[in-house]
Amino acid sequence: MLGLSFVAGLLWVFVVQKWMFLNVFSGVLAGPGLPLNDYLQLANEPAFTMLWISCISALMIWLWITFRARPRNGAEVRRMKPLWWTAAVILVLLGWLYQLFFSIIIWQLQGQSPVQGSGMNFFLLPPGGWLLLTMMVMINVTLLFWLPTLLASPRTYRLVVPGAVKILGGR
Repeated sequence: MLGLSFVAGLLWVFVVQKWMFLNVFSGVLAGPGLPLNDYLQLANEPAFTMLWISCISALMIWLWITFRARPRNGAEVRRMKPLWWTAAVILVLLGWLYQLFFSIIIWQLQGQSPVQGSGMNFFLLPPGGWLLLTMMVMINVTLLFWLPTLLASPRTYRLVVPGAVKILGGR
């Protein structure tokens, strides 16, 4: 299941999501004078690539910790729930930070304009575009961290993942 989640995550981030931004959400994402292809290549793809790397890293750390642990009782297992939530919240915050960094901050630091002739040294996204990116970060963390931890966690820790009891049954 972990391998399937990994491949599905790759397809989601690098194929499906890009297609959706170009074909489904282009009107929401593209602001006035924003060359959508340039934005996707120079800001969006690097931001979501960094988020993908972060989610895979957090997943590997989670699996390493849970496969090595030998809990003696249910209380020790329940102590992992705050760790899982901490990882998920950090991943969402990192995703938003990556979007901000690659859309605005990197261009401010370089002093260059990503849009030739615009005179602005950042990508001007409309409010709906920022809202879309915020939601897409949360969807990415769900698909790249929550789902694999739900499916690949060892049996002892599987029910620590939020929603696992309802989806997988138990207790």
